[in-house]
Amino acid sequence: MTKHAVIVDLDGTLAEFDHTQVAHWVLGAEKHWDPFFEHMKNAPVIENILRLVTILKQQGQSILICSGRPESHKQHSIEWMQQYNVPFDGVYLRPENADEVPDEEVKKELLQKIHDDGFSPWLVLDDRDAVVAGWRNLGLTCLQCAPGDF
Repeated sequence: MTKHAVIVDLDGTLAEFDHTQVAHWVLGAEKHWDPFFEHMKNAPVIENILRLVTILKQQGQSILICSGRPESHKQHSIEWMQQYNVPFDGVYLRPENADEVPDEEVKKELLQKIHDDGFSPWLVLDDRDAVVAGWRNLGLTCLQCAPGDF
């Protein structure tokens, strides 16, 4: 049985994210995840996105978190989501040793894993322009929830 799903990004979508404050840690070829996560563990949730995700979950949709964060920091991400009661049915993160791969390529690969796990996504919530375009090029409806020209 196909499980209908909504894909939701974390940083800038669910978690308040000012790219001007964190760009030097994570927006280059070399990533510095530890200071980024130290900063993001205190990031407030974006209430309107949390409300939408909660409604979608209540309507029977599977909620899949899909982020450019590395797999090694999965526990940090789960703890943050639990702190804000974010409903989720799966967490898909950047594979290890893939820091140089652009987010849109990472998420394209993660989409295959999502399909392999039996999910059928029909909607995506994301913020970054290149990633939004990537989702749309893959035939998915993607709602861009914040400016993302970085």
